Order: sequence, then structure tokens, then C-alpha cells
Amino acid sequence: MAYIEVRNVSKDFKRRNAEGKDSTIHVLDDISFEVEKGEFVCLLGFSGCGKSTLLNMLAGFEKPTKGTVSIDGEEVKKPSAKYITIFQHYGLLPWRNVKKNIELGLENKNISREEREQAAQKYLELVGLKGLEQQFPSQLSGGQQQRVAIARGLAVNPEILFMDEPFGALDPITRNKLQGDLLTIVKEQKKTVIFVTHDIEEAVYLADRVFVMQANPGKIQKIYEVKIQRPRDRNSNGFSMYRAAVYNKLFSIKEANIEYMI
Repeated sequence: MAYIEVRNVSKDFKRRNAEGKDSTIHVLDDISFEVEKGEFVCLLGFSGCGKSTLLNMLAGFEKPTKGTVSIDGEEVKKPSAKYITIFQHYGLLPWRNVKKNIELGLENKNISREEREQAAQKYLELVGLKGLEQQFPSQLSGGQQQRVAIARGLAVNPEILFMDEPFGALDPITRNKLQGDLLTIVKEQKKTVIFVTHDIEEAVYLADRVFVMQANPGKIQKIYEVKIQRPRDRNSNGFSMYRAAVYNKLFSIKEANIEYMI
């Protein structure tokens, strides 16, 4: 039995148009796949392909219209503290300093204040923010704020990280640095990661497998197993070959769905 199992999942949304008539949007259609424990999987596709909707069903924020999502043998019906979602918008509380933001997820656990502080300090150092404990979010760069969000998620010791374009708003240099740091942390902490992105290079750099999604309705068109030794060199021939293969597949899909052309 795989750690994560998605079986024949479809998702519809009901919407009301300007005339007041209800319509059904078929967002995802008959999706099935498995993820093993410790894998890093990227869901890659253009806006409108349903990748964030799929991630939300895995995390328990949305329910499938048809099919099932199971984690560790149990059907996912609601969010769990075992699975943390990290979004592009950091969600930090502006009135709490860095350390207190990291402690936030620990406050509902039956642990002492001292244990919370020790855990916060541990993960603050893990993401490279030692010395910034007393800073507030407004005093941090975007990359630093995202590090705080990652530390907050890791502090509750989740089994899975669901990540929805967490580096999308960052400049390329900061993004590349955080990608490398994330891989180091995930390896050390032995986490399973499902990562949504529309960036081909990011997907090839991070993932054990890249799930290329098409739109209208959303489906998994092809799965690439990235057999490149880590740490990956973005300028290597092997990396370029995977990047080109994924690019060609993604844009062949886009051409077939002209309404999603940039």
C-alpha cells in the first residue's frame, strides 16, 4: 500500500452566472496516482489546470466530487495536524515576532512554554534565521518571511508538507537559495512533500517525480521520474534534457487548450 493514494478523483464546482443561473465547472477528471513516503512530488501546470484544487483535496480542505484520497491507509476527510500546508502568502501574524510566529502551531499542543521555545529556536536555526528571533514580519524580506512560514510548519513535526507555490513571489536568486535549503531540510527531516508550481525549472530541480497537468478539465497528462543525482546542476546536460522534455510536453498541452494561452 502506497503512503498517499488518489483513486479516480474528480472535482466539480457549482457557480452562478450574471443572469443568476447555476452552472457546473468540471475542474478535475478521474485522477489516480500514488506517492511513497519520503517522496518529493511536484504538480506542474498552467493556471486553471486544477493543481491547487488537487493539493487542497490532499490536504483535506476540499472534498472530491467523486473518488477518494487516502493517506497512510485512512481516507482524508478533513485537515490534520499531521499534514501542514504552506502557501505563497506567508500568513504570518504581524503583531507577533519571528519566534512567536513559529510557536503558533505549538500552542494547541499539550507542551510546556519551555518546550515551545526550544522547538521554535531549533527550527528558526534550521531555516537560517538565528539572531532574528525578536524581529517582526514587517522587518523581514520576502525570503525571510517564507523561511519563518516553513519553520512554523516544521515545528509541529508534520509527516507531509503540502506547498502551494511557496516561492512564486520571490526574486530568482532568493527562490533558488530557498529551493536548495528546502531540499536539505526535507532530507534531514525525512518529510514527504507535494509541491505545486508553474515553474518548469523549479519542478525539475526539486522533484523526484514531476506530474505534468493539463486543463479543461484538469488531468495528469504525464509523469516524469527525474533521475538526476542530487545536488542537481541546473547547467548540466541531464538537467537541460529534462527541462526541455517537460517544456515540450507542457506547451503541447497549452496549444491544445488555446483559451489558456499567455
